Amino acid sequence: MRFLAVIIFAIAVIAAAFHFAKPLPGTNFDESFLPKASTVHYVAAGHDATVAGLFWIKGLTELGESYLTGKEYAYLGHVANLVTELDSLFYTPYYFVSGVVPMDTKDTSDFIVLRRGVRLNPDQWRLAVALALRLANGPYPDKKGAADVMRPYFDSPDTTIPEHIHMMYRTFELDAEQTETALEMILNDVMQPRFKKFRSSFYNKTYRVLGYRNKNIKQSADSTVFGEVKKTIDLFSERKISPQMAFNHLLSLKRVDSVKPAEDAKPNEAVADTASVDSLATN
Repeated sequence: MRFLAVIIFAIAVIAAAFHFAKPLPGTNFDESFLPKASTVHYVAAGHDATVAGLFWIKGLTELGESYLTGKEYAYLGHVANLVTELDSLFYTPYYFVSGVVPMDTKDTSDFIVLRRGVRLNPDQWRLAVALALRLANGPYPDKKGAADVMRPYFDSPDTTIPEHIHMMYRTFELDAEQTETALEMILNDVMQPRFKKFRSSFYNKTYRVLGYRNKNIKQSADSTVFGEVKKTIDLFSERKISPQMAFNHLLSLKRVDSVKPAEDAKPNEAVADTASVDSLATN
């Protein structure tokens, strides 16, 4: 009976908190006020996990209503933060936030939730990927922070982790560097034994560093560049061309945005006058 009374009282507190909510100052969002976890802890009288579940259900209800009205719900991160402070082993909020929060949203309350989730669930690499992507592509890009999050997964024994996830930290590191520095890092990595099985991933990384994105368009200038990148790295790894030759050729493939009108611009001007890597290998 006493347990039931505590549950009823907790529901009443949650309902009152949401009903008499006021906007948080300085957030530029129409968010409601939530009590501190330390306060809720005393009210819960030892039933933190139960109260956390009630808060989470209420948060999901509010989220569902926002979908019906078409309004942005910038409150999920705050609810998840309170819930996981009360019950840090409640995994659902971590997983849900990682998949629902928009990549470019200005509200970064989900950072706290995801960091807590990664710290308490280091084997859940998908949470780490979500946090890293938010750090790298959020309102305040932090490529170094993203690399730090993903670095521990490079040599993880977890067989469920795809190859590109193992190397994801290096992608963030390279994106944070100037083209010349990034190319030097890539060529250095290609020759290191610990990266030998990841050689194919360096094709994509080099391609990105040079300013290109899509290699799947057939008979396009970008696909031609990707082919040159692949040949260069293969020849370099097989020691058929020197590091300086490989570096110079890759740098010559760097994408240059044309300032000419679209009808006057020539496709792939950046590589029009560049010798093929095949000719370099024969010199």
